[in-house]
Amino acid sequence: MDVTSTTSTSTGTSTSSSMTGLADQYDQFLTLLTTQLQNQDPLDPMDNKDMVNQLVQFASVEQQIKQSDQLESLIGLLNSSADAAAMSYIGKDVQVEGDITNYDGQTPVTFGYKPASAAEQISIKVYSSSGELVREMPGEKSAQRHEVTWDGTDESGEPVDPGLYYFAVSAKDADDETIKAAADITGRVTGTGFSESGPVLKIGDAEYTLSEVMSVSNADDA
Repeated sequence: MDVTSTTSTSTGTSTSSSMTGLADQYDQFLTLLTTQLQNQDPLDPMDNKDMVNQLVQFASVEQQIKQSDQLESLIGLLNSSADAAAMSYIGKDVQVEGDITNYDGQTPVTFGYKPASAAEQISIKVYSSSGELVREMPGEKSAQRHEVTWDGTDESGEPVDPGLYYFAVSAKDADDETIKAAADITGRVTGTGFSESGPVLKIGDAEYTLSEVMSVSNADDA
């Protein structure tokens, strides 16, 4: 929430600065035009063509200020709508594209994967955020989406510490060639934040954008 508020304030400050700059140009143009009219030679007034060109420029600056104001208002509304959409995910279980998740020390973690083609051999490896192999599990070989649940223990059956973990799918065909596999994570949204690409959903310390969400379900349905 604090991150979003800070971002909104920053956007408002930027908008105010832009509008001030345009307004300054508007005032400068008006002052220049008025001065020219006051100091023109009555016996040799300005050419009508020049007067019309300056009036056109005057109208153009005024229109630019109005368009900028309307555009900034529209951007503000879109950002508010995106923030509200992100907050509506809090407390829900989401399936998102990616291979990084947060283990809270108690809740088993569900990973999903889909090999691009049927594999001859396949294994699922869980790594800590430092890159240390924590657990290796067997996987299904068919070319469809499969799920595997990790209970938060290492190869010795000992519980691991809470934190960020990621998993990798090692799949090979009959020719020992590597097969790519799409990955996804299922977890509960604990909060929201903001990034350069827009609002993000937080699953513990892991962050995902709204565009990475594949499905949503209420926590009570899990």
